[in-house]
Amino acid sequence: MKWWLAPLLLAGGSLQVASGAYLHVKAWIAQELLRKAWEQSLAGDAQVKPWPWADTWPVARLRMPERDVDLIVLSGMTGRTLAFGPGHLQGSALPGRPGNSVIGGHRDTHFRFLHDLVINDRFTVELAGGDSRW
Repeated sequence: MKWWLAPLLLAGGSLQVASGAYLHVKAWIAQELLRKAWEQSLAGDAQVKPWPWADTWPVARLRMPERDVDLIVLSGMTGRTLAFGPGHLQGSALPGRPGNSVIGGHRDTHFRFLHDLVINDRFTVELAGGDSRW
């Protein structure tokens, strides 16, 4: 066996582990930044971007404590937006307002819990003004 093969395999494996860890750390940091932006929205600031280059901002918060669900709903439904959380379809009613509100998300990440819902399960929708609706 060549002497350089073991270090090469070790380096390749380390890169794979680091890449996987990077995604989890990035997702955790994004959720913290989204929560801070949501808190600023509750304080009265409008369209608070969670990071300077973001093209989205929090519009609502979906909660269902009995299912350990606490999601910040973002404005828009682009692929970049849905990578960080559920998105609100622009042009539909804002969550908690009269009319049909469309909120979408990936069923294998943020909306995975929908598979376990039963009749009469309820969400709390918290709006930027501080109102909560069932």
